[in-house]
Amino acid sequence: MSDDSEYRIEIERLIGIQTRIEAWCDAYPLKVFPEPDWAKAARVLKENGMTLDAISASNMRHVLDGVRRIIREG
Repeated sequence: MSDDSEYRIEIERLIGIQTRIEAWCDAYPLKVFPEPDWAKAARVLKENGMTLDAISASNMRHVLDGVRRIIREG
């Protein structure tokens, strides 16, 4: 980058990415989506051949894929 305007453009781009990631972080507030009863959830899942670990891993992949998409689009 050769001048201040190019730096400003890049800073604005990065701030936009940060803002989108922060919005993603606030997408599921506890007021709307309270913490579940983890023991009950694990029991229900286990009774149906699933694990809480598998569900958690899937959720994390979804979140990280969303963050990755925001970064790549930025």
